[in-house]
Amino acid sequence: MTATERDISHINALYAGRQVYFGELHDHAATGGTSDGKCSLAHWRGALKALNMDFAAILDHRQVRHMYLPEWKDGLFICGTEPGTVIEDSGAEFAGMHYNMIFPSPQPLEALLAEFPEFAFTGGEEGHFVYPNFTRERFGALIDAVRAHGGFFVHPHPKKMMHSDNPLDYWFRDETGLEVIYRSADSDYTAANYTLWTSLLSLGKRVWATAGGDWHKCAHDGALTAIYAEAYTNAAFLTHLRAGDFSCGGVGVWMCVGDTRMGGKCNFADERLILRVGEFHRSLRNSEHRYRLDLLDDRGIVCSTDISCDAPTYLALDTRPCAFYRAEVVDVTRNLRIALSNPIWCAE
Repeated sequence: MTATERDISHINALYAGRQVYFGELHDHAATGGTSDGKCSLAHWRGALKALNMDFAAILDHRQVRHMYLPEWKDGLFICGTEPGTVIEDSGAEFAGMHYNMIFPSPQPLEALLAEFPEFAFTGGEEGHFVYPNFTRERFGALIDAVRAHGGFFVHPHPKKMMHSDNPLDYWFRDETGLEVIYRSADSDYTAANYTLWTSLLSLGKRVWATAGGDWHKCAHDGALTAIYAEAYTNAAFLTHLRAGDFSCGGVGVWMCVGDTRMGGKCNFADERLILRVGEFHRSLRNSEHRYRLDLLDDRGIVCSTDISCDAPTYLALDTRPCAFYRAEVVDVTRNLRIALSNPIWCAE
């Protein structure tokens, strides 16, 4: 389990040139039109700085105007929207849901809305759209189009809206996000979403854990995402979100098997898994608390080790046949998972 100098050198090189950015992937602001946020973008700019957060995805409903306001800044505000739908042929008891479509800029989102006539998108910077119902097949085509236009799709607060005992009612495509940490790591919704996510993983679905506060009144740091990116831009963030190479929660994680990073697939035979847990966001860092790093595969915990919130921890081990590897950071003092890595899957 001890990382050698060669292991440390390898993962450092693999993530070279990237620094950690902490932020929110699901928020709303008061931007006029059909937005239902309570605070302006100017408020958000100041609040994010005060909270030591680098970005927020402002996903206002039914419009695109928020992304054209003068206060908007690339990197600080990630583009996108949060529509709603009912899946008409779902097996769920209640099949209503929201979905987040996140993009590096407004234009690909507008192209997507125009491509699907169901949205009745009126076009332009003041363009609005409706919330159409979809069949599972048509909704899958929408998700495919989000990816084709360079975007990232997330099923937010899944257990807050949809009602079903079948995990597959919540899944529509691999390589999409499921909002596991919702509002805070200790919320009841987070506990239910975590069970849903791990159930989907056990069924072989390649779904990435995301976090989101869904804040409407003001900025908050209770549901952070950590992205190691090469630049402070939406394009750089989207590159890693789309690849699943980020951690859900306010702790930065690097993980690789060979040259394959989180979110990817590779052959586990004769490869080393290397894991680094580094930066803690200040909201989670407490020198009086005890922290633990758990490495898991599809059968459960592979190994655990105590870690410090003040210095990086490296571990490494030879891989064994399994479906995937993933990591969790636990605040032992609070008995609370505070960060989830996304898995690396076996290609076989």
